[in-house]
Amino acid sequence: MKKYIIALGVAALATAANAQNEYDALRFSQTFQQGTARSAAMGGAFGALGGDISVTAINPAGMSIYRGADICLTPMVYNNTVKSTINGRDDEDSKFGMKFASIGIVMGNDRGKTTGFTNFAWGITYNRLNDFSSNERLGAFNNSSSMLDRWKDMGSQEIWSDYTNELGYKSGLLDRRDDNLVSVHDKDYHSDYSGGYGEYQSRSVTQKGGVGTWDFAISGAYNDMFFFGASLGVQSINYKYTSRYHEDDKDNLLPYEYWDYAEKLKINGGGINLKLGLVVKPINFLRFGAAFHTPTVYNLTDKYYTNLKRVFDPDVCDDLRVLYNQNPSDAINPDELEFISPNDTYEYDLVTPMKGILSAAFIVPGYGLVSFDYESVNYTKAKFQNDDFDDDDFTVQNDAIKEKFQKTNNFRVGLEGLAGPVSIRAGYALYGNPYKFVSGNKQRQILSFGLGLKGTEDFYIDLTATYHIYQTDAVLYEWADRNQMYNYDNRYLNVLLTFGVRL
Repeated sequence: MKKYIIALGVAALATAANAQNEYDALRFSQTFQQGTARSAAMGGAFGALGGDISVTAINPAGMSIYRGADICLTPMVYNNTVKSTINGRDDEDSKFGMKFASIGIVMGNDRGKTTGFTNFAWGITYNRLNDFSSNERLGAFNNSSSMLDRWKDMGSQEIWSDYTNELGYKSGLLDRRDDNLVSVHDKDYHSDYSGGYGEYQSRSVTQKGGVGTWDFAISGAYNDMFFFGASLGVQSINYKYTSRYHEDDKDNLLPYEYWDYAEKLKINGGGINLKLGLVVKPINFLRFGAAFHTPTVYNLTDKYYTNLKRVFDPDVCDDLRVLYNQNPSDAINPDELEFISPNDTYEYDLVTPMKGILSAAFIVPGYGLVSFDYESVNYTKAKFQNDDFDDDDFTVQNDAIKEKFQKTNNFRVGLEGLAGPVSIRAGYALYGNPYKFVSGNKQRQILSFGLGLKGTEDFYIDLTATYHIYQTDAVLYEWADRNQMYNYDNRYLNVLLTFGVRL
């Protein structure tokens, strides 16, 4: 449990590396399906539609629209840009790469009947539900506080004593004076230093990975009016987080030249859920859909370690040598010291909220369609658990989930127009703010546009671009009334290309 204790105090909406906190629960509960290029182009509003393998992860009832086979593959290229602002200073970073958004096969069996059970279908598909790839950086001068103030408070409360001795005392960044814990920013720390601030603070973060689902689905149609389906979702999480926090005495005001604190976190695991769906076609041009996704039960494993390095000014090093000579085993380059914590591995369970979807679609054969999805997710229902510990092992984290998050209402709309073999598509998705007490607009918007082309045989190709827009407020660390606030402006561009064959 050490890693939860040595946290840098990254709180609020920060993408912190401290696992098993409420923000991890939110991160792995949110889904913004990428799927095929066609479904992405229409904002993911496919709850009342069929004819696309992405429906197995939205409403599997739509799969029974198929009368034959569909095999397709969708690679995705992304360019994610994050702009940050802290203490009035702006910064920007970006990340470019390629991943698979979906792959799968669906087989329909048309029974040649107009009444009774008219069609059955089955499918095995993979759809990416969320992507964490990003690079972030921020930096500015701070004349009022330091991360060490947060560390000092945590050490004074004796809530991270094991690592205080290693990261704080052995590094010389923290020390005792008359039974009081002091940092290098306090006037009592060194005889030649009157105390104060003025350091340059910076942090860089790299995130990788995502959430995906393999769905094993079956569906059927009755009287060509009622379509029903179910899919077993086998979901996976792969998340890698690397951060480097840095304080630098650029103006020679402080006892140290600089110090770095790096964190690395890997989270891997899998889970299962069940998706049930129904589509009703009362008349040929109108469809209504409903789907229910059970909570996903994940078993996750974290691996975490830290690295601290600091370089002191020469006069401070003289005092530290005297201190270290009293304990010869600690005499490790007092002017330049690096400490690497042991790897810490932890296994636990996460239960994400259930999801409900209501849909409608208006179809004009030969001309096009318009579709709508409404989705409800209550993020207060996410929960950590572990059978190896007492029931209250995650009480703090689960209480924080209930306190900080809320139910969201998400809306998706899609348009498709047909012009011979060419399809023109557009979509919009609005995902509600999951944070209960965060001011401002923290909704996520997704704009999309795409084209489709049917070949002379059974081949088809679809091309789509989606653009994600959302803002994030955060606290770099919390200390008294001088919290280091910052915000991120996120712009994610995804380009998806689907190659498929219908038989």
